[in-house]
Amino acid sequence: MNNKFLDYYKTESQELNKYINEFNENLVKEENPFIKENLEVFKNLNADGKLVRGTLVNLGYKIAKEDSNYSYPLATAFEIFQTSILIHDDIIDHDDLRRGKQTIHSYNGKKYYELTHSNLSYDLGNSIAICMGDLGFYEANKIIANNYRNDSKLADIINYFSDIVVNTIRGELLDVITPFIEENKLENKSLEETIFEVYKLKTAYYTIVGPLSLGLLLGGTSIDNLKDVEDFGIPLGVAFQLQDDLLGIYGENIGKVVGSDIKEFKTTLLYSITKENTELYNELLNYYGKEVNIDNVNRVREIFIESKAKEKVENLIDEMYKKSIDKINNIEWIKDEDKEILIGLVEYLKSRKK
Repeated sequence: MNNKFLDYYKTESQELNKYINEFNENLVKEENPFIKENLEVFKNLNADGKLVRGTLVNLGYKIAKEDSNYSYPLATAFEIFQTSILIHDDIIDHDDLRRGKQTIHSYNGKKYYELTHSNLSYDLGNSIAICMGDLGFYEANKIIANNYRNDSKLADIINYFSDIVVNTIRGELLDVITPFIEENKLENKSLEETIFEVYKLKTAYYTIVGPLSLGLLLGGTSIDNLKDVEDFGIPLGVAFQLQDDLLGIYGENIGKVVGSDIKEFKTTLLYSITKENTELYNELLNYYGKEVNIDNVNRVREIFIESKAKEKVENLIDEMYKKSIDKINNIEWIKDEDKEILIGLVEYLKSRKK
């Protein structure tokens, strides 16, 4: 069966990549060698992305106002925001790889450690990466301001874009605090509720609802209609994150360190369900939050199977994908041809392996 989203995505991502490359080339016009070096690292991380979120910005605009190059700067800004928030995320998660490439904090930490053998080099690496992530946020804002300064919807776009950033940070904050509470056995009566709040804030709004709604707003869609986007986008985003959790444990070649979720004591739904089985949960704690090797990863995989956590998560993923398709089909103001693209998006996310 032909996937209408894949057809759209192939064309849009190729065109969007031209805008990303133009931004990258202009970004590194810098004389100071220290700044230029890190702009080059940012440029490298900002290249070769999947561009799904930027494509969704363009798709939102298409749904509202047909095809046009007008939404590409907004899509570019969203992709730069994506790179920037991931730079901060990688510091928090202590990840050395992103998109199969060395992260900014890791690059600088290792470089300066080799030069000085000072452990403070890794603090320096984190500080540089924080600065580069911040730089990316404001470069994204500049793109929006410069390209839409005469658009009457600019204030709505900036406001909504800021809401996406705020929701993402709120989700990240919960995602940082909850593992610490769990690992240190502090009272946590709302673990599963918090997990789903993280999925909604950090993934559903940031990956699905936000970019689509930005494009729709730019195209003149009423804010009232964005509730329909939330209705199908939130379950789709939750399914996307649940699938990401599975890939983080069972996937291969996913562009980051295998087992990093185990090492970082990620409080996923897999973890929460396993916690209900005292014997398996106590064994899980022998591996969770600790350095990983392939034997430990394999045993954690087995524990999630034995606790039925993997099966329950897989069933919930199917349920969420089905719910999102049902919601899409019931939206009256979206044309049938655009519904086919959105349903194709669901199928594309459902079939991904990394």
